[in-house]
Amino acid sequence: MKLFGVLRNLIPNLFRWGLISRWLIALCLWAISMQLFYPVLSPWPIVGITNTIVMSLCFIVLLVRLAARFSPGKPIWIIAKPFLHLADAIALTYIVCGVGVYLNGALEGASAQTQYAEVLEVTEEPLRVGRWWPAGRVKLRFQDADSSPRYLVVNATVLERVLPGAVMRMWVYGGGLGLPWVESRSLASDSTATIAHLLSKGVDDSLLKKLNIRNDLRENHLKHAMEQSRQYFTQEPTDFYFAGEMALSAFRAGYPVQAVHIMEPFVEKYRSYKLYCLFASYLGKNGDTLKSIEYLKAAVGIDPDATEAYEMLGYAYKNQGDKEESKRAFTKLVQLEPGYAYVLKGL
Repeated sequence: MKLFGVLRNLIPNLFRWGLISRWLIALCLWAISMQLFYPVLSPWPIVGITNTIVMSLCFIVLLVRLAARFSPGKPIWIIAKPFLHLADAIALTYIVCGVGVYLNGALEGASAQTQYAEVLEVTEEPLRVGRWWPAGRVKLRFQDADSSPRYLVVNATVLERVLPGAVMRMWVYGGGLGLPWVESRSLASDSTATIAHLLSKGVDDSLLKKLNIRNDLRENHLKHAMEQSRQYFTQEPTDFYFAGEMALSAFRAGYPVQAVHIMEPFVEKYRSYKLYCLFASYLGKNGDTLKSIEYLKAAVGIDPDATEAYEMLGYAYKNQGDKEESKRAFTKLVQLEPGYAYVLKGL
């Protein structure tokens, strides 16, 4: 009976507690900060608006109560009292939601899963009170069966590195209350996935194709890279620097014939000392010594004082068995760079 008496006296005075009137704003701010500690993947985009409305109500209620304390007895405070209680109820509901977000993250359900999502939209919040206040929200579409958009509240650090159209990699937890949430520190743009996604959407950009080819080369997908390079060089027929990069990758992967095929259209079109020397080295590795010598002679004709071509030319003649021409090339090499005198002793 005594317990019922306490509760009967407690309920009418619930919103008169000093705890509620003094710490309501702090509790709402804590509830907002939980959105950054355990950001939930929400189907609703109104999180930021809700934060602003709740905090505005809290500050209005605080100001009204302060005014009522310093000027008691005015009829207007009696009229405003029900509205103050309504605002308190809204704030307490919001705080309960904040507790739910905290428990959902603290009582983790399933283990984290790495997922990829396309960034559809990035919205910056107009109001930022501090580091614990959300800086904005991101609209995402995950690359799985459920393609419905989700919204994620993020801090300023994450907001700075998120771009619309990019593909984000993240760790997604099941959540103790069944609400999936994302580890903020795991949010990062995945360049490989972004490039592949943009190309799959039909974005015809040569730079994207070039980056995608480099990703294939980095992952040793040489066959796919070669197929993509044909389309790229159709759009960019003058990029012989990238052709050299492609040829070098093919050569290092053990495909010198491919390296020659990549470089051949460019050496026929451009007159370049470095290009000729590089092409001659691939020809030599393929056993085509005569053609290699032709391009090395052409390289010497472009730059008669360059040592690289004379060194390669000397070894090319040596492998062919032509000691006189080999000696002539090495002699010129030593004249230009005396440090190569040992090559003549080798003859």
